Amino acid sequence: MLYNTGALNYSNPQNQLVPDEGPKAIPLLIDFSGSTTEWDVDLTNQQQQQYISMIQTLFIDASLSADDVFVTFPITGQKIQAKAGTQGYYNVLCPNPPRMMFTGTADTQVIPVFLINVPIAGVVWSV
Repeated sequence: MLYNTGALNYSNPQNQLVPDEGPKAIPLLIDFSGSTTEWDVDLTNQQQQQYISMIQTLFIDASLSADDVFVTFPITGQKIQAKAGTQGYYNVLCPNPPRMMFTGTADTQVIPVFLINVPIAGVVWSV
């Protein structure tokens, strides 16, 4: 046996569902232009107010960035790397409550991000 089944963590990401509230997106501007290189996003309040029930997709616009952007989901451990000079849709494993951490450098600048509650096929393109 290559792993200990007793040590496995299980989470319920609920991907590929159409939420009851219909399709929604939360636009964010993640600003790395100052001294902050890490942003924590916690959507617990938005979820409790029943604005959005889940996050299934991220759109990340790193087209004007000189450095890559990283998104980490602490509950699942998923880490996404959005390459500098690209835009794309990323499928995410984000169980509730939705929490994620964005990491970059001062050269990353301001990154537009959309947190989307419906599944969109993952695709990345260079700009």
